[in-house]
Amino acid sequence: MNARHSAPILILMILQLLLPVLALMLVAALVTRGVEALVPESLGGLAATTVISALLVWLLTAAGFAALYTIKDAKVWELLGQAPRASLGYFLRLGASAVLIWGPVLLLVVSTAPRRWKTAVW
Repeated sequence: MNARHSAPILILMILQLLLPVLALMLVAALVTRGVEALVPESLGGLAATTVISALLVWLLTAAGFAALYTIKDAKVWELLGQAPRASLGYFLRLGASAVLIWGPVLLLVVSTAPRRWKTAVW
């Protein structure tokens, strides 16, 4: 295969990796900012933002993996119904392993939250 034919394949492979990574990072940032708006501007609020955001992003990531698997092969939906506990555990583990992608973004957003505080002073 010459270089002219391998370039589109390489671009496709990069996009298949890059788009999900960017989507996970965006979800982590948006969810964390959304939770940040709901909690008090305090150290306890920062801790609550971290925990609540991490749980929400973890669940959304697991649901996203389940949706992507189902889109790829409709038989996955049947398997989810046949073994819901095992399926749920599998997708929760996938969501947890994706913390390597969304975790740093979540922590970055939380650590910069005091800069956006309106009433409290850090």
